[in-house]
Amino acid sequence: MDITIMKASISKASGFTLIEALITISIVAILASIAVPSFSKMLENNRITAASNDFLSTLMYARSEAAKRSLSVSICTSSDSVTCDTSLDDYSKGWIVFTDCGNDGSLTTSATLCDLDGDGTNDPDLLLRVQAPIKGVSISSAKAPDFFTYRFSGRSINAGFNIGKDNATTAKQITVAITGRARLLSVDH
Repeated sequence: MDITIMKASISKASGFTLIEALITISIVAILASIAVPSFSKMLENNRITAASNDFLSTLMYARSEAAKRSLSVSICTSSDSVTCDTSLDDYSKGWIVFTDCGNDGSLTTSATLCDLDGDGTNDPDLLLRVQAPIKGVSISSAKAPDFFTYRFSGRSINAGFNIGKDNATTAKQITVAITGRARLLSVDH
């Protein structure tokens, strides 16, 4: 019988050394410190964009309701989702949309000059839409601080709304022409 001598091969152990693990962790930490501020800025931009789109859609809704109902429809700041709050100058604290028969920018709960249901009696203003507060965003206007109204023709006053992370910073603007058309614009810094 032939005896073959087999050589034992020495195998090297596989895995990470402590130095390799520390270098990998350091690289991951450096990349994370670069990515986190970018991610925070992206979240802020998304929040501002969402608030801008919500407010723009509210303006378009109010205009279409004014034309459909043939009466004034107003948007006002509201902290309780039921009444207008003239002490607020920031629409991001919440707003309501309502029929405004008295053209006074306030939601009237008693009989108004309008017969909204066609029964021959005057009715209170109708609450059409409610928006809860939006956190981390400011929506302000110099021309329409308390309320904004669309007339029965869909027309309004010239107005502008500034949207940003606070009152001092504007990232987007909504401009409303006298014809009632609202446009969303990005502001370059």
